[in-house]
Amino acid sequence: MTKLAVVDQDAHAIMETVMLRGDLAQLTPEERSEYYMAVCKSVGLNPLTRPFDYITLEGKLTLYARKDCAEQLRKLNGVSAKIVSKELSEDIYTVHIAAKDKTGREDEDIGAVVMVYPQKIKTREGWKDHPRAGKPLKGLDRANAMMKAVTKGKRRVTLSISGLGLPDETEVDDMLAAEPA
Repeated sequence: MTKLAVVDQDAHAIMETVMLRGDLAQLTPEERSEYYMAVCKSVGLNPLTRPFDYITLEGKLTLYARKDCAEQLRKLNGVSAKIVSKELSEDIYTVHIAAKDKTGREDEDIGAVVMVYPQKIKTREGWKDHPRAGKPLKGLDRANAMMKAVTKGKRRVTLSISGLGLPDETEVDDMLAAEPA
């Protein structure tokens, strides 16, 4: 077997890992950059605004959509989003969002947040026990959680109607196992 054939086999194995399993870790920095640019180009996003970032999730290095991604997609695809309903059920606040793009295609999704203080809080030193764990959110924390549910719903429906099956940064913030790459 020639050296070129071995390189081709390795490249194909790496691409299979990326395409089928969603793990970008085996790519070189140059290949990750090319992949990033290709994803941006495929959906019409400006890579200079950093619409995506990398995260290690369930042991895989993958992309997630940042705020700029959803905002650009809304503009590019003429997506309008409307709140259908808001509901507080036990300790979950859910916002139902409907969206329509410029072609008339419609989609719906939700944004949900827990309305109690979490068991753990992220600090500079790592994850620590939250002093108010399990208690209902109050004041500004409650207001911010309600706004986060709206933002989450709008971003989720925007990514969905635009054909991107990636988590957005509001979801990544809630994942204890997620680590920025």
